[in-house]
Amino acid sequence: MNNLDEKITTTVELIRQSQNIVILTGAGMSTESGIADFRSPNTGLWEKVDPYEFGSINSYVANTGKNLKFMLEMGMTIFQAKPNKGHKAITKLQKLGKLKGVITQNIDGLHQKAHTKNIVELHGTANESRCIRCHKVFPITTMINQVLQGNYAPSCEECNGLLKPNAIFFGEPLLSETLISADKMIENCDLMIILGSSLLVYPAAHYPDKARSLGAKLVIINIQETHIDDYADVVIHEKIGDIFPQIVEKVKNTNS
Repeated sequence: MNNLDEKITTTVELIRQSQNIVILTGAGMSTESGIADFRSPNTGLWEKVDPYEFGSINSYVANTGKNLKFMLEMGMTIFQAKPNKGHKAITKLQKLGKLKGVITQNIDGLHQKAHTKNIVELHGTANESRCIRCHKVFPITTMINQVLQGNYAPSCEECNGLLKPNAIFFGEPLLSETLISADKMIENCDLMIILGSSLLVYPAAHYPDKARSLGAKLVIINIQETHIDDYADVVIHEKIGDIFPQIVEKVKNTNS
């Protein structure tokens, strides 16, 4: 299946035939909103800085101020970003009653800004802060306000423990309740649509295989190739914002 129009038509038909669609999104979903990804060759953030110097829990605790200055700069890009056409198309698909939920590797909260419901954030969120001692969660502004006032060791108002962004750092496990929620979402999935993920990071890389083993069809829209391209039902190497809104609009028209 090499013709783009044919791939779009096939995807529309797969969506029409499905009742419990799960969408898995990765960094490619957010790059179209101006947020740099982490692993793309030559342009990824981790090719510019050492992830274990600026992205691990050990380095954060040891050099909190240095890490926070870097994260604050990156965070401003995230906080100013707006949902793109792809995010809005996901919400539109959900309103058609087809989409069960979204599993995302992204921490930017753009799915929520686009008013999509039932989202599992595998790697946490940049919109919250969390105490590493008592684990109490606060709005990210609680931490940022302390940093802007010159406190580069922001502290919890409950126990005085160190605050960190409520995203998963290297060296931290994913939350068990998050993994349970993702597994539960996939249980009755009949179509998984992968948007903007290279499927290099686990557990996200495992979810398409799991969905397929349960009988789900697979559609991939991603600029780069993935290791499951050969057995996915449809693979489209184009920008999400150029393709997915077209697909959802065609689904909407066929349902009306």
